[in-house]
Amino acid sequence: MLYREQSVGVLAFSQEWYHAGRTDARYIPGDNATGVGLEIHFFTNATGDIKGQNSASCSRYRMLQVRRTTARLYDGEKAVQIDVPNEFSSPFYDNEPLEYGHGTHLTPVDNRDKPWGGRPVRTSTVAIYDTPFVSGRFGIEGQDIEVGFETCVVCQREPGYDSILSCGNWGYRREYIDSMSGWSEAEFNGVQCAAEPSELFKQTLQNSNRIEYSYWINWR
Repeated sequence: MLYREQSVGVLAFSQEWYHAGRTDARYIPGDNATGVGLEIHFFTNATGDIKGQNSASCSRYRMLQVRRTTARLYDGEKAVQIDVPNEFSSPFYDNEPLEYGHGTHLTPVDNRDKPWGGRPVRTSTVAIYDTPFVSGRFGIEGQDIEVGFETCVVCQREPGYDSILSCGNWGYRREYIDSMSGWSEAEFNGVQCAAEPSELFKQTLQNSNRIEYSYWINWR
């Protein structure tokens, strides 16, 4: 995780797990898996820590995620959009009622779509817990269901311009089998890391008519 050629931390992605519509979560995929899950954590180092050297002059670190999909959409949704609920005015994923944590925190209350019991403790600068899925009724006959995410860390500054730091691309697909069988179980695509956001990510932020966020200006 670099800012002006200085390392400020590490963006880490957990082992994926599989679940059936946010139930029956396990690390080994099952025939009924319609989605996947990931823990995504950002850990600052001494250079990037806000209470340390804070070489990037961040007020806090946030997670911002863009989703793209080939599945059928709800009214008002786009195939590529900022991945937060419609009622959000902020683009950041680490906000209620989404599942996230800051510092030393307990994992989310709802563990039905997590492959662990109880609420284990995690420690990271900022973390999100994402468990997307797509049921067959949102598939388009004859087409695979593809769902992808680009998750980036944002150095948020108040006041000042924000900076988007490193990112990771990940997602899953459900292969179309036939009209009788529908779609296969979810298959994880893996994680590809990048030093900076993609052009698609930046265009999605810029073109959003639902959330106004311009990280390159003092938009507040």
